[in-house]
Order: sequence, then structure tokens, then C-alpha cells
Amino acid sequence: EICAFEATAALKSALCRMRYVSTRGKSAPVSFTGALSSGYAPDGGLFVPESLPQLSLRDLESLAPLTFPELCVHVMTLFAGGDFSESELRSVVEAAFDDFSKPEVVEFTPLRGALVAELFHGPTLAFKDFGQQVLCKLLDAFHRRRGTRATLLVSTTGDTGPAAIRATAGSTNLSIVCFYPRGQISRLQERQMSTVAADNVSVFAFEGGGDDMDAPIKSVSTDPSFREAHGLCSVNSINWGRIAVQTVHWFFAYFEAIRRAGLGVGAPVQFVVPTGAMGNTAAGFVAIQMGLPISRINCGTNANDIVYRCCKGGRFYKEEMRRTISEAINCQVPYNFERILYFLSGQDPALTRAWMRIVEVSGRLTLRGRHLRLLQRHFDAQHVSDEETAEAIFSCHAQAGYICDPHTAVAVKAGEKLGLLDGAANAASQPVVILATAHPAKFEAAIRRGLGGQFWDDVFVEQHLPERVRKLMTLPEVGGAPGGKVFVEGEDWTKRLRTVVEKRATSPTLSRL
Repeated sequence: EICAFEATAALKSALCRMRYVSTRGKSAPVSFTGALSSGYAPDGGLFVPESLPQLSLRDLESLAPLTFPELCVHVMTLFAGGDFSESELRSVVEAAFDDFSKPEVVEFTPLRGALVAELFHGPTLAFKDFGQQVLCKLLDAFHRRRGTRATLLVSTTGDTGPAAIRATAGSTNLSIVCFYPRGQISRLQERQMSTVAADNVSVFAFEGGGDDMDAPIKSVSTDPSFREAHGLCSVNSINWGRIAVQTVHWFFAYFEAIRRAGLGVGAPVQFVVPTGAMGNTAAGFVAIQMGLPISRINCGTNANDIVYRCCKGGRFYKEEMRRTISEAINCQVPYNFERILYFLSGQDPALTRAWMRIVEVSGRLTLRGRHLRLLQRHFDAQHVSDEETAEAIFSCHAQAGYICDPHTAVAVKAGEKLGLLDGAANAASQPVVILATAHPAKFEAAIRRGLGGQFWDDVFVEQHLPERVRKLMTLPEVGGAPGGKVFVEGEDWTKRLRTVVEKRATSPTLSRL
């Protein structure tokens, strides 16, 4: 048996042949480990399965009763193509979720007629722990097996970096260089990175918008000789491993939603998700393509609303980055939109390549006709202001005693504006799941704005602040802006990034330089 649930013969055969191709079609197919180790494909595209596993109703019924770790092992087996045995995957998954504070990994809470799936009970209190813990441990196992080393490059708007660092710190096979926009993440998020003194960890702040470091990282990552010489790998959600792991919580939340509603496998469910770079959203869309009966993915955006503009009118273009209180989804160029375009095109790499060429040359793309209708069949969106976000934080607590972080509040408000909450008509009698992506402890300023400073000081800190946060606040800061490590405007960031990577390769203690 390839995995413990009873897969059909056709599915078992497909698993043995699993290969990964670029969305742009100009790179040779690679194995699962090849996709994990590369980040971007050599042609600048993103890796996707050559053919996605197709799950029958029988397959889904076999998966439905599993615990989260068991489900993760089985779903990852679908993607691994034999590169990791089931026992290896089981060992990785057990280690990945060992430090989660909830034994069931995901906790569910009813709210306003919907079901909140809390994805923030991992070591850094954000849903990014799911993807990073599994991905980084898979990469560590792969390079340990080969006797090689890799350098992970990460740019974060607040949650990806801490999760990747936590999953990597102390590894003898992986080192990590992490970047974050100075002054645009919470102090807790910054401290989750700047206090790490591990020899294989380097943390830098940069001056600019949340996705301004993406281009330098892509530049060095798509330089074949430099990438090979330094074992470069990105673990942002451009990495297929992140998407693969993140499909698991969509399956798990779907099964819990239909169970609570008294429905059978196959019943449709709607999801609402706070949306930035679209990694979580792309994972949900991949799950749909595999056969999970999600009727629609509803995206909540803040003032950086490129996803809203695209879902409503097919207009995909970058604007000036706006500061918000939901900073982790401050994104003007959601790079996982390329994966969504690929599947909307019918997995046509030539069309995807043409679309992305238009984006790169003109800075904008307009979807029309059949492709816009396909996008709108699967997706809807609403944008949410900071005032609406704060109001949602207040109302969730006032009405239900529930404290949500600002990103979950964006999703709640988007769900309300789309008519999906409190039994509204647009839910069409379908269960609605809201993905809660971070713990409110990470966003003091937003909670103070929504619930007041006295609530934070007298109630939240005393009753709701996790113990791991209390310990973190006592540690000295050695990296990032507090440690004097900053990429300043006007510098050639690509050139400096190359220098950082080269020093990383020759100095085991770069994090303290």
C-alpha cells in the first residue's frame, strides 16, 4: 500500500509517476524533492504537479475520519511521488506538530453561524507553522540523506519568517537568511526573529513595502550557477511544499464542517480566508482541483486589494503599498496568483506564460470572458478597511466573547459583507468555514484599537497571553533592525543579497556578524 487509506488503483498508479512542471512550461520536469529544493522554476515560473491527484468520493470518505497528523501523512504521500516513504513522512509529520499547543492541532469555534478553524496553535502562533514545520523538516531530511547543505531565503510580512526560523534553527543541514520590512510588522513578530541566536540563522530588516524584497530574491534564485553554488531555496509560498502542506487544513476543516452540520462527504462548503500573497488561497484551489467539494473561496483583503479588484472585475495590477493594521496580508503582487491562473487556463503553460509576460512588461493584466467567469465561479472577495477591521474585533468579542486577530477580523468582515454570516441568504444553506490565521497576541496595536488599551493591559495580558510569548519578551535581540542589520533604500539589494549569501556559505556565525 502506498498509504493507509484505500486509494483507488488509478490514484495509486498516478502517485508513482508524480512529477512537477513549471507554470510557464520552459523548464524540465523535476521530482518532488527537486520542486521543494528549488523554489522558483528555472524559467521563472512556479512548480505545480504535472497531474494533480484526483480523489474520488470513496477516497474522501476514507480520509474523513483521520486525525490531523494522519491526514497530513496521507495527503503528503499523494504529492511525494516516492521521494519519501510513508514511514519517513510519518516521522517528519510527528516532529512537525509535536510543539503545537493543541493535541488536535486545529481547534474549531462556532462564530456568527460559521465555523472558525483556528490555525494558530503552533510554536509561532500563526498558520505558517503548518507549512514551514513540514517543509523545512522535509528539506532537512533530504539534505541529511545526501550529505549536502542548503541556504533558505525568506521574505516575510510578519508570520512566514518566524515560522521558517523556528523550523530551521539549529539544523546542521540548513541555514536561513530572513528579511522583513522595517516598522511594518508587530514587535512580537519582530522579536520572534530578532531574538534567535542560532548559528544557522541570519535576520535582516529592509526599508520599503512588504513585497519589495521579492524581486532581489527571485533574481538570485533564478540564476542557475549562483543557485547551485550556494544551494539556494526559497520557503516562501512560491515553494510547492508550502502549498502541498497547506491543502491539509482545507481538507481537515471541510470534514469537520460537514460533520458538525450532519452532512455527508460530497456536500458543498464555503470558505472565507484573509488573503495576501495567496498561498493559503492557492492551497484551497488546489484542493478543489483534487476533488474537495468547496463551492467557493471567499477572499478578505485589506486596503491592498489587488485580489478584490481581480475577483470583481478581472483587473490585476499593482498600486502603492498602504499601511494597515492587518499587516501580514499587505501585498500588492500576490505571486501565487500565477498558480491559480495556471489551473484556470486548463494547465496551459503557454497561456500562463503569456499572461505573466504581460504582468511583467506592463504591470497589469485584465482577465475577460471565459477565464474571468471561471475565476468568479470559484472565488469571491471583499476589501475591508482598518475601521471595519477594528469594528469586527470589537463586535466578535462583544457578541460572542471571541477575540480575533486583525487578519481573522478581515475575514469575518468580508464574510459579513458577502452575506455569508448569521444565516444570511448567500451562504445558500451551506456550512461556512472562516480560517483564523494568527493568534491575537501577535497584534497588540490592533487589539488595543479594537478593544481598548485597558482591555489589553488588564484582561488580555493576564488571561490570554500565551506563556511562550511571556518568555520571548525576556530574550535579548541580536538580529534585524534591533541588531543593526538593515537593507536601506538606495542600495543595490540584489548585489548585497549575493554578498550575504556568499558570507553565509563561508561563515557559520553570520547571525552574529
